[in-house]
Amino acid sequence: MKIMGQTPHSTNLRDLLILRANYGDKPLLIIRDRILTFKEADRLSNVVANQLISYGVQKGDVVATFMYNSLEQALVWFGCAKMGAIYAPLNVSLVRDDLAYSLNDTGAKLFILDEELAPAYNAAKPLLTLDPRVFVLGSSASIENKAAECFENLMTGDDKLPEIEIKSTDPMAIVYTGGSTSMPKGVLVSHLYYIGAAIRYAEIAEATENDVHFANSHFFHIGGQQFAITGPLYTGMTGIMEKWFSASRYWDICRKYNVTIVDPIGTMMAVLLRQPPSDLDRKHKVRVGVGVASGQVRGALHQEFERRFGAPMLEVYAMTEVGVLICSERLHDRREGSSGKPHGWADVIVVDQDDNPVPPNTLGQLLLRPQAINTYMIEYVNKPQETLAAWKNLWYHSGDLGYVDEDGYVYFVGREAHWIRRRGENVSAFEVEKALTEHPAITDCAVVGVPSDVGDEDIKAYIQITEGVERPKPLELINWCKEKIAYFKTPRYIEFVDAFPRTMTKNEIARHELRELGIGKAWDATLDEWIKA
Repeated sequence: MKIMGQTPHSTNLRDLLILRANYGDKPLLIIRDRILTFKEADRLSNVVANQLISYGVQKGDVVATFMYNSLEQALVWFGCAKMGAIYAPLNVSLVRDDLAYSLNDTGAKLFILDEELAPAYNAAKPLLTLDPRVFVLGSSASIENKAAECFENLMTGDDKLPEIEIKSTDPMAIVYTGGSTSMPKGVLVSHLYYIGAAIRYAEIAEATENDVHFANSHFFHIGGQQFAITGPLYTGMTGIMEKWFSASRYWDICRKYNVTIVDPIGTMMAVLLRQPPSDLDRKHKVRVGVGVASGQVRGALHQEFERRFGAPMLEVYAMTEVGVLICSERLHDRREGSSGKPHGWADVIVVDQDDNPVPPNTLGQLLLRPQAINTYMIEYVNKPQETLAAWKNLWYHSGDLGYVDEDGYVYFVGREAHWIRRRGENVSAFEVEKALTEHPAITDCAVVGVPSDVGDEDIKAYIQITEGVERPKPLELINWCKEKIAYFKTPRYIEFVDAFPRTMTKNEIARHELRELGIGKAWDATLDEWIKA
């Protein structure tokens, strides 16, 4: 098998782990100062794989996790890869409603969570339609009204490789991405999906086994998976992760581990630039940043970051469905304002509302089609109609607005549907509205993105109260949301309205008009006060 003219080191993650065991005691992962070597990653993942089998997990079954970044989480993923299970990491910020939705959607046979996250799972249990076997990293007594087992039970046993055939096209993981007009979608991806993305990563970063990547994301994000885990695994280098991003400790960590590659997203760049200038700003070994702004931060801020910290920050265009880094700048090929080119990995066209291609430098929807077979998504889990719609006319419809210039450089302009990009997370306006409209005092609402002072967007909710009902205080509505959805999906701004502007054709709320109003006369949850426009 060849991918873009190259013979891959391996075509599935199981064989890649076995191959890379020859790096011995070299660290593959350092997470919160704990080390997992290449050799132990191979051996211990066999143990986890055999234990999963002993607990009834079969090839094709789903193992879901609800865990912070940890070596244990990595071994669960690797264990799934060794015996053919499907790994489904869930966002640790989920709470009752959205956790129940996502866990139900996975159809998980076995569920592993951190003790710290047990309260969210306990709250979600009454809403679950499945009954997976539960393991806890920490005290199993933290799980209410259900027998749970200790994670350590998955770490003790036979370390021989299970005799199970693993193909490159076998499903490897479910990665959740924010929906546009529906609930979040689980993207089913194959082993080869990760291999293709790892090859692209090595190309873009010009990565070698001597590099060290400090990843600023999580196991439940495709970026975290690629930058910290599969990219380094494929290249033979070391990946670094922390529990959360910390601006004050960021460069100290880079210096501590001699980091050479980073991936701060646009909002992180803005926060890092707010740190006081220091004589240490350029005293590090970082030589390149990959996938850093992705359309969130342009121009002056991007350039200031490169000038102050002394390393080029390469733009990419990427999404979970088509694999990370599908279009990218390269160290030798950059064009200001663009996300680079696909470099042979994909066909990219821009179309009008009827899918007709438009001329260069004309705004439209970005459509993509792979050049490397089986390196894109398999499907949206449990959503066949959405899968078909996404691939209408045999092109993947990104839902993103952009254009391609006469030289083939791709420019991301914005999101076509009702997406809000907040703190590096894709938030579905539909999901926030669903949580709000369940409040007994709310007749209707609309959620839009408004400018944020740290890049990306903040969330604003326009709310119409039921006639004759006492209007709740804004803080009450914020707390209502926090009980139902993740904190990053909770609105920052609330404005009460008597009615909504609506479209002529479908009588739908005219969201574009609301977005144009900006923050306006809203209540600000951060300041706990009303803003005077």
